[in-house]
Formats: sequence, C-alpha cells, structure tokens
Amino acid sequence: MKLSTRLTTAAVAASITIALVACSSAAVAPSSLVETKSPTQLLRNEAAHRLMAGTDEEVAEQADYSAACKTEKDDPKGLYRSWRSTLLATVPSDSAIGVDQFVGALATSFAEDGWVLKESRGERSADKVSTMSKTGSVAVLKFTSTEDTGEGATILIESSGPCVLTAGSDSDEVRDLENQPE
Repeated sequence: MKLSTRLTTAAVAASITIALVACSSAAVAPSSLVETKSPTQLLRNEAAHRLMAGTDEEVAEQADYSAACKTEKDDPKGLYRSWRSTLLATVPSDSAIGVDQFVGALATSFAEDGWVLKESRGERSADKVSTMSKTGSVAVLKFTSTEDTGEGATILIESSGPCVLTAGSDSDEVRDLENQPE
C-alpha cells in the first residue's frame, strides 16, 4: 500500500479517534503501553497527513517504539515507558525557505481543533520546536523544523504517549508491540 494511501486512511482513523477522545466527558487515563500505541500512532499519522497535503515534502523515515520516560535514578529497572511515533519529512531546497511557515500552518490546524501550542528553540538555535497538547488526549505532539542546510530542510513530527508501567524493555509486551506491523 502506498504511503499516501496509508496516511489518508490513518488520517481518517485519527480524526475519528481525536473526535471520540474530545467528546468523552470522563476520559480514562491509559494504564498500559498497548492502550497508548494506536492513539499515538494515529495522531502522528494525522499530523503527517496535514503536513503533506498539497506540499512537496517527502517522508524520509518513520519509527514506532517504546522509550524509557523516567530517569535512571527514578526508575533504575526502566519499567516506566511511553510509546513514541515519529516521522521525518524532507523539504526540497526550493521549498525549504518556508519550513517554519509549514510548521506554523500545521500547528495552527491543531490549535483550531483545541490543541494548545507552546513554541521554543531546539538544541540548535535555528531549530524551531512547536509542542501541542490537549486536555483529554493520550498523546502530545511535537514538531521540529530544521532550516535548509544546502540540501533542503526537515520537519520532524513526534507523537508521545503517557508514561506507563510495563514489565521493562525486554518484556513480551514491549517486544510484541515493537514487532507488530504498522
């Protein structure tokens, strides 16, 4: 299946998921990694669909995985993990001058749906980071735009689920979730 078809199908599913979460009056916090995987991935796919619609960006890579979400001091066994879904889009040099505008439009589209925007600078001062959060949402979105370095610019979409207790990175739960096809 072509990526654009998968993103379109996923975007419809994500829109339904976002609407259902927004409409539930008593959202229940997820208690397991498996409960956070799908909403986190769907939200990333929705963001990718909104970014890619009508532009010439291309998907360079995407990843889905769990990651430790507490410090080693607070969680020495690494039992607390969150689901992460990322997508790196490349912007050709001839369009790269507007990379901040692309991210701004993407963030605005989520703000129009009730998401709250917080902007900051990344590790490199040229990187712009837009973090989106919404009461009742399982995941948080983060968009990082990197200006043109001569070969085009990039936009990283990151969707992160909440920190939940697991049996650890080597557990069957984590291995099974990370090995499932998208």
